[in-house]
Amino acid sequence: MAVAALTLAGLGVFFTPPTIAGADQSLVLTTPYPSIETQPGSIVKLDIAVTAGRPEPVDLAVDGLPAGWQATLRGGGFVIHSITSSPTGSKAALEIAVASDAQAGSYPMTVTATDGSGGRSSTPVTMVIAPEVNSGIRLTTDFPSLTGDPGGTFSYNLTVTNDTPAQQTFTFDPSGPEGWTVSASPSAEARAQTVTVEAGSASSVKVTATAPDSVDQGAYPIDVKVTGDNGAQGSIKLEADVTGTPKLVISTPDQRLDVSGRANSVARIPLVVANSGTAPLEAVKLAGSAPSGWEISFEPDQVDSVLPGETAQVTAVVKPSSKAVAGDYQVSVRSSAGSLSSNVDLRYALSGSRTLGILAVLVIAAAFAGLAGVFVKYGRR
Repeated sequence: MAVAALTLAGLGVFFTPPTIAGADQSLVLTTPYPSIETQPGSIVKLDIAVTAGRPEPVDLAVDGLPAGWQATLRGGGFVIHSITSSPTGSKAALEIAVASDAQAGSYPMTVTATDGSGGRSSTPVTMVIAPEVNSGIRLTTDFPSLTGDPGGTFSYNLTVTNDTPAQQTFTFDPSGPEGWTVSASPSAEARAQTVTVEAGSASSVKVTATAPDSVDQGAYPIDVKVTGDNGAQGSIKLEADVTGTPKLVISTPDQRLDVSGRANSVARIPLVVANSGTAPLEAVKLAGSAPSGWEISFEPDQVDSVLPGETAQVTAVVKPSSKAVAGDYQVSVRSSAGSLSSNVDLRYALSGSRTLGILAVLVIAAAFAGLAGVFVKYGRR
């Protein structure tokens, strides 16, 4: 029995159960793209996989994240902090939001998986920030610059090309100057906010930008950005060239159209040439018409330029005919600048000449004096 016991004890050395390898020897964390080039303000999405010899909860963490950046782990539509490993690899997504003020350079960080027994596996991830990146998303247009008037709508037709190896759903982010209304949607559905493009395919997008009625003449930038599911971005800069339109209006300073004067005397009538448009008025010419025998001229007879929202003062010099009798007459004033024109009709109330009045009084007085003399001379008879 003693020999048997010794024999079994010796055999026990050879039949000792094998120890289970530590989790850090079988736990593996990987990502297919450990180094990615991107731009400031972008959102990068990475796939990660956690593989282990048996299913077990594994905590996930991201270390070395630069200040101002954000990292989010997602899985199954949720924000996650851990994942159950599997021999075939359990998959999750790492979403990294790059700070908008990130400087160009390389930013290394580490993604770590830790199991319940303390086993660890980590993989390095490096974000390379570059001013311009070929993300595989292209935005193009045949006419990046359009010309129009204040208050008009500028319409651009864009093409979104997906050169990535997977289908992408893109969202639009158009922007314009303050006061402008800018929108973007697929050409096939004006009310849609996204468009899905297969790998290697393209889709059309319509962008509209409406200018305010009071916008000044000049060129205005319209920026359009699209973002795919994987965080890849594409952008294009458009231009709306507002040419402006001048508007010519001529009137009296107080808007009254009644003027008055005397026969055979000069009347000076103040007028205002106004530009209520959004582009300068150039070479405004003045002309007028009056009854036969009357004279009309202007000081000055041409206004070289009137800026938008401003006015210029002119004077109409009217001299009625010496033979004109008292009454109401019409005097018309015309202004023109190229194809633009504006007219104003004035009612000219003409009163009799003082000289004629004095002569009439003298004649009447002489007549009465003559009658008085006749009565005096022949009245005694």
